[in-house]
Amino acid sequence: MARVTCPNCEAKATITSRETQSAHVVNLYCSCTNTRECGATFRITQSFDHFLNPPVQSTQQLAAALIKSLPREQQLELVGL
Repeated sequence: MARVTCPNCEAKATITSRETQSAHVVNLYCSCTNTRECGATFRITQSFDHFLNPPVQSTQQLAAALIKSLPREQQLELVGL
C-alpha cells in the first residue's frame, strides 16, 4: 500500500482503522502525524480499479481455455512445440 499523506499539510498520516464497504472498496480512517501544526483526522476511500497485468492463475486459465477451444490436431501441434 502506498504511504498515506495528510490532504491538508501533506505530512505522513497513520491509518487508525479501516471499514470494508465491499469486496474491492475500503474506507481508511487516518490521523495526521503533524500534530503540532495540523492534527487533522480524515477518511480515504480506497478501491480496486483493474489489473494492469492479470494474475498468473488467470493467465493460465485463459491459456487452457483457448487451447481447449482448438481442434484436437491443433492442440497436439501446440504440445509438439
